[in-house]
Amino acid sequence: MSELDDPIFVQYMKSDDVAMAEASAVAYQHELNLNANAQTANAETQKLLNERFTEPHFIVPQFSNEHAITIERPNKEYIMAVRGTRPTNISDLAADAQILLNDRNNNRVNSVEKLYKSFRDENPAAKLTITGHSLGAYVGHSIANKYNEPFVGFNLPASPLGILTDNLDYNTTAEHKIYLTKNLDVISSLNKYTKFTDKIITLPQKKETLPNWLGSHDIKNYLPTEKERLKPRMLKTKRGKNTYYSTPNAEDVRVSAKSSAAIYDNCADNPNLERCAKKINKKLVYK
Repeated sequence: MSELDDPIFVQYMKSDDVAMAEASAVAYQHELNLNANAQTANAETQKLLNERFTEPHFIVPQFSNEHAITIERPNKEYIMAVRGTRPTNISDLAADAQILLNDRNNNRVNSVEKLYKSFRDENPAAKLTITGHSLGAYVGHSIANKYNEPFVGFNLPASPLGILTDNLDYNTTAEHKIYLTKNLDVISSLNKYTKFTDKIITLPQKKETLPNWLGSHDIKNYLPTEKERLKPRMLKTKRGKNTYYSTPNAEDVRVSAKSSAAIYDNCADNPNLERCAKKINKKLVYK
């Protein structure tokens, strides 16, 4: 049975929570971009956001670092996506150990909380959704619970030592959702039986992650497939009073499908493309 046969998975793929999974995946890559070249990291991460989102989403550099990224959405709302564990990062592993031991003074939580507070100092009224995968879900959940922020998490780690405190420390009216896979995940499955304060949603594990011994914990279980992501998309952007349309992934679609460029990238099929002369907002727009 494919995950596409599961009605809950189909509903999930149509929801905005997919955007939270995409943001969580980008947070992983942003740290790698910073490690590779701090000067170009933000630009490289922005390219990734352009690829993954159908509408303009922008990294906010002043509230982004190696642990989390802040993203501005088209509706002027924000996402703060906290990065999960990179197995070769000693700091990540130390934070994981603190979770296992139910150490409430988690170093990573303390670090990302400073980033969160700096964002809130400058944007006190902005709507913010906190998200993350694995370690990032734990950190994001801790901050969202403390400050009553909406939260969407994936594979939130659960320690047997924290069953009681995790439920008693809950103090929020904001919506909190935690996504898990139906298959056993030794890191997060305990939430299915001991988490009484959040909405728990289980999805089928994707076939592509089944061969991996920790595949049930993989962020890929919550992301669109490459085929779904390569569907031709129209990207809408505004510059002043003018509205422009482009197909940022048209080349990827064309290469993947081995098809003609005319299918997705000509003025007959898409008259609103930026390179096509088109009256938009009663003005002529030219590339």
